[in-house]
Parts: sequence; structure tokens; C-alpha cells
Amino acid sequence: MLRVYADFNSRTSAGECWILTYAGENLDEQVKKLQLAKGDRILLYQDENDFEVIATLDFKYISLLLREAWVAAPDWTTLVRLQSSGV
Repeated sequence: MLRVYADFNSRTSAGECWILTYAGENLDEQVKKLQLAKGDRILLYQDENDFEVIATLDFKYISLLLREAWVAAPDWTTLVRLQSSGV
């Protein structure tokens, strides 16, 4: 499963992440090359060794951007914490 960086602080009103990057580049520009499609599942993370969550890709109009864009809807039931508190 493709592991994609997401800014979880930038989400649509439906909770979808719209700032998505892969290998340091905007995911919007790589979808065709990566052979991604609506409905595909990807793995989202924000900070290394914090958590990961499975999300479903969609392509839709985002009012904040005033255009269509790729978004990922996290399935919070799949959240996995990657590091322990160490306390």
C-alpha cells in the first residue's frame, strides 16, 4: 500500500485530507504515473513514527481550492500508533 504524507490540519468539511505528497511531490501531479484511481486505498502519515491510518482516495471539487483535487478520507478505525510513550 502506498504511504503518503498528509497534513491532517488541512481537511475538508467532510474530514478529507487535501494536502497529500508522495516522495516530496504533490500527489495530484503523480496520480497517473502511480496508476492511482478513485476508491484506491493508501496509507497516510503526518510525522514519522507517530501514526498511520488507511484512507480512500477520491477526486472531487474542493471549495477551499476552487478546483477539483485528489483527497483522501481517513478510516480512523484503522489508526495504528507507531511509537510508545516510553514513560
